[in-house]
Amino acid sequence: MSISPLSQFDGELIDGLLFCSMTFALFEKIRSTENGSSRLRMRETEVEKKLIEELLPICKYVQAKYRAGRFISVRWVNGSQQFDAEIVQAGAYVKQGYFPESAYLEATCVMHPNEYLSRELIDTRGGAFGLDGIRRLKNGQIESRPVVRRNHEFIQSYSKLVLKQIGKKVGIKYPPETTLIVQCTLNTIYTLDEWEMLVAEVRGQLPEHQFREMFMYDSVTEYTCSL
Repeated sequence: MSISPLSQFDGELIDGLLFCSMTFALFEKIRSTENGSSRLRMRETEVEKKLIEELLPICKYVQAKYRAGRFISVRWVNGSQQFDAEIVQAGAYVKQGYFPESAYLEATCVMHPNEYLSRELIDTRGGAFGLDGIRRLKNGQIESRPVVRRNHEFIQSYSKLVLKQIGKKVGIKYPPETTLIVQCTLNTIYTLDEWEMLVAEVRGQLPEHQFREMFMYDSVTEYTCSL
C-alpha cells in the first residue's frame, strides 16, 4: 500500500516556513508529472483537494503573519475535526500577550457555483468565457457564452457568496482562538480598488462570530485582508 504524500504533514508540528516549503514542493512535484496540471485543476484525489483547499491557504496565512517576534509552527491534521490545523506560536509578541501560544486555523473556499464547470472547460477545451455564461446541457456538454457586466454588480454578487460561506462557518462551534482563512476564487480579475470594494462590502455585513480573526485572500492576485 502506497503512503500518501499528505502523511508528511499529518499530525506533525512543523515550523511554518518549512511547512510552506514542503507544501510548495508537493505542488510542484504533482505539477511536473504527466497530466499533473490537470490533476491540480480538477482536484482528482484527496491529495490535490487537500493541497489546494487546506494546505495552500494555511501557507498563505503563515506567509502573511510569520515575522520576528511571532514564530509560527503548524500541525495540520487530516481528519474531520472542527479545525484544519493547530498553530503553536513563540516570540516577543507572544510573550507580551499580543498573540496566544496555541491557536487553530480553519480554511474555507469561496467560488462561483459554475467554477467547477469553468475548470472542466479549461481542462478539456483550453478556455471558457465568464462564469455567469456557463451551464451544462442535457447532453452532458458544457456551454460557455460571453456575458455583459454592469458597473460593479460582479462585486455585489460575489460578496453575497463570501457572506453566505462565512455564515455557514459561524454556525459551527470551533475551539477558542480559531482563525478562519477565506480563500477567494474571484468571479473575474479584480483591480486593487475593486478588491477593496469587495472587502468593504463583506466587512459591512459580517455577522457576529466567535473567530479570533478572518483572513481573506484572493488566490490569483494575492490580495489579502484581515477582517
